[in-house]
Amino acid sequence: MELSTTLFGIAAMAAFVLPIVYLQGMQKKKEKKLYAEFLQLTQEMGLKLTHSEVWNYVYCLGLDVQTKKLVHFKKKGETHEIELIDLKLFKKCTVNKVGRTVKTNDGPVTVIERLQLSLSPLSAQSKVQNIEFYNADESSSVTTELPLLAKWEKQINEVLQA
Repeated sequence: MELSTTLFGIAAMAAFVLPIVYLQGMQKKKEKKLYAEFLQLTQEMGLKLTHSEVWNYVYCLGLDVQTKKLVHFKKKGETHEIELIDLKLFKKCTVNKVGRTVKTNDGPVTVIERLQLSLSPLSAQSKVQNIEFYNADESSSVTTELPLLAKWEKQINEVLQA
């Protein structure tokens, strides 16, 4: 009797664990494919990335410290957007949180709609350059974006000060 209970418990546990392990493997594979595509594009641009990051299986960001170039890559389905930003044209990088306040029974709550890095230009006539890290229209929740924003803000500002 105890053997059958133990076997049933193991089978039930496997039924829950195996799909999770499978999904994580598929997500890692998707992330590696996205990163490989990103690296190929940056190599074609002649960049040697010093720092790079992939998140949410959609975004990639790379920094070539030598040339002071930043590459932002976003893949939506089969299409992709890539921005090459010359950091020599900017003086400061800051975190920009765009949100709205929603009234709830527990009081007002701020809902984050977009997270981005904002690059302030050297010239007053130039526009601020925004680098998207999160968009509520395309993703359901903020996960790893806040620590990434802080990390990249610091790295970019170090390059801008050099």
